[in-house]
Amino acid sequence: MRRQSMTIKGGYFSDDGTEIDQTTVPTPTLCLSCLKNNDATEEVSCMINRMDQMKETKNKERFLCFAYEPNDPSINKKKLLREMDKYWMEQNRKYLVKQKKKKKATRLHPNDTVDPDIYQTLL
Repeated sequence: MRRQSMTIKGGYFSDDGTEIDQTTVPTPTLCLSCLKNNDATEEVSCMINRMDQMKETKNKERFLCFAYEPNDPSINKKKLLREMDKYWMEQNRKYLVKQKKKKKATRLHPNDTVDPDIYQTLL
């Protein structure tokens, strides 16, 4: 039996397997004032967080990082994290309201009739 060799490629990839060029991932302003920004041991976790929020960053929405450590002692970390948490909670609330509306829109009205044969196709 012939042995096949496998090549392992490093880097960052999207959920569908597409490679992501690191240079295309924007660095949010918040990262520039973070102690972890130039820390090699934090590079992967920071990059994953940035990639996860690329769409929001490009749309000028707030970037969230609950691992943030200010590099300037005048920055009030607790207040900043509280503001991020409030923003995150509000975004989740809006998302849940939107999902609830979608769910209501797909429900049948009591006067709607359903073809009983449709259930057979689902079984």
